[in-house]
Amino acid sequence: DRVGYFLTVVKDYSRKVGDDRFVRYVNRWDLRKADPKAEMSPPMTPIIFWLEKTVPYKYRKPIREGILEWNKAFEKAGLVNAIEVRQQPDDAEWDAEDINYNTFRWITASAGFAMGPSRVNPKTGQILDTDIIFDADFLQAWKNRYEVYSPKDAIELDGSGGIIGGKLTNPLVPHSHSYGGSCCDSAKGFARQLALGAALLNTARAPLSDEKLDELIAKGLKAIVIHEVGHTLGLRHNFKASAYLTLEELNDPKKSAEVGLAASIMDYLPMNLVPKGQKQGDYFSSTIGPYDYWAIEYGYRPISGGTDAELPELKKIASRCAERALDYGTDENTRLMDPDPLCNRFDLGKDPIAFARQRVTVINEALPGLVERMTPEGDAYDRARRAFNVLLSEHGRVMYFAARFVGGVYVHRDHRGDPDARPPMVVVQRKRQREAMMLLEEHVFGRKAYQFPPELYNHLAPSFWSHWGTSTMARVDYPIHQVILSWQDHVLGRLLSSQTLSRLIDSRLQVPADVDTFTVGELLDRLSGSIFSELDTLGKGKFDSRKPAISSLRRSLQRLYLSRLSNIALGKTIAPEDCQSLSFVELGTLEGEIKAVLQGKAQLDADSKAHLIESAARIHKVLEARLQRYSP
Repeated sequence: DRVGYFLTVVKDYSRKVGDDRFVRYVNRWDLRKADPKAEMSPPMTPIIFWLEKTVPYKYRKPIREGILEWNKAFEKAGLVNAIEVRQQPDDAEWDAEDINYNTFRWITASAGFAMGPSRVNPKTGQILDTDIIFDADFLQAWKNRYEVYSPKDAIELDGSGGIIGGKLTNPLVPHSHSYGGSCCDSAKGFARQLALGAALLNTARAPLSDEKLDELIAKGLKAIVIHEVGHTLGLRHNFKASAYLTLEELNDPKKSAEVGLAASIMDYLPMNLVPKGQKQGDYFSSTIGPYDYWAIEYGYRPISGGTDAELPELKKIASRCAERALDYGTDENTRLMDPDPLCNRFDLGKDPIAFARQRVTVINEALPGLVERMTPEGDAYDRARRAFNVLLSEHGRVMYFAARFVGGVYVHRDHRGDPDARPPMVVVQRKRQREAMMLLEEHVFGRKAYQFPPELYNHLAPSFWSHWGTSTMARVDYPIHQVILSWQDHVLGRLLSSQTLSRLIDSRLQVPADVDTFTVGELLDRLSGSIFSELDTLGKGKFDSRKPAISSLRRSLQRLYLSRLSNIALGKTIAPEDCQSLSFVELGTLEGEIKAVLQGKAQLDADSKAHLIESAARIHKVLEARLQRYSP
């Protein structure tokens, strides 16, 4: 449980009642030294990968290099040339489906994915054969997807359950890897990151030449291959690995050449992009990291002496898990409502909040001139729409990473007695939670958030082709309010979820009495202050429909917030009752502030006035309903 391998598990009913009857085997190849006495030896039977003849010539080199990258870890474990790569001849009569051959296959399923399934002995966990399947359309898949990209699409890549459009999806649905499956979204995520890179490099910096794009694809392809080969060796995802290096270290070529961009290639790693004027390092990880060496040592280092000698040695290797480079968290730790803010898919760097702040800067640099730079003379405008959706989705994703700090809990897998062992649970410091809220107040809930020039929206056109292989848009014009509100709801849903609120209540009992904690009361106060910030500035003034007191985007956000707050106050969620009481008080405060504005000297525009009158009325009904509910 400290080192991420897929498992083959059986039950031994001869064990005493009350003992753990599960017998767990890591899934691994049967690699044995040809010379058991030698410190370094080739294996008796190496793992041989065959590149299927369908693989395009120009991609064979990075694919071969990606497969062989794992030999570095095997050499450190005492096995030389554990993996070999061979090319399937054009006249070969054997089929890639043959169990006698481990293949890398290039298929055309129009699905944009990669996966590394394997066949395993169900009694011992020995891997018998494997095939890496790579869909050729992974480079094209983003083109249609990003015309309609939404938080729901982000959830598919960033988690396995959560809050979409205000409704709670099943947060307990496991990612298939959790139970030994072979689904991997690394290639889909790479397609998204390539789309982001194309949008940024094509806009904020210089035109992205075909040669530069081919270079990016080759490097990204190698990273995906290394990742998928890791799965075929038995390794699971490690989504904590990205929290290994600082943003400065990530852009040090010497450092990244040594360890890549993370402690493990088994993370989902985004494209490394820095703001203009800063030193740009490698865009993609090109090698395995320190965690990968450690995991291969655990699963494959030959240990003589039989089981009695192996188990103490294996436990000794695993006991290093508290080292920063060896921190481990996997698929079931990255569901949308899981507590550890350092366990994310497609984040980068030791500090996710700093990463989010950097990403916002990069995105803002790309927006000016987006349409002109993404639309060559004589072309239609669909690429501008895709690029805008890519930027907006990346903004929403990184803001969600920041939101995970609120009510967050660091989760560790250390065992008692491990060197420098940490507690299994550590509440995120109040300072860090406040830092996250400050970022969200500015870029998600503040008045200046999501402010784009009007002319941009009028150029976000879909593709007008209509034939097989294309998709038809429900709305040809860009659904501005719907899209922006959905991203705000994505973040707000995390902050006001019953799980987050429960953890904030519980955290008071998880830290010493002399240590401050971030509270539900502070969360609600800060949300109300940023979402209804207009109430503090509308003491006077004259407004009209073109210069409203409260913009239409802000009114939508305020209604959403009041709806969520009302549901908590009325007990329609499973949040603790203390949260219901605090929501009740917060609604009462907002009602008073709204009434003060309505009775003040400001000459409100019709839309804003109607919005505030209705909001006050709705709040009043909620407060009355709650009082009646708890009356004798």
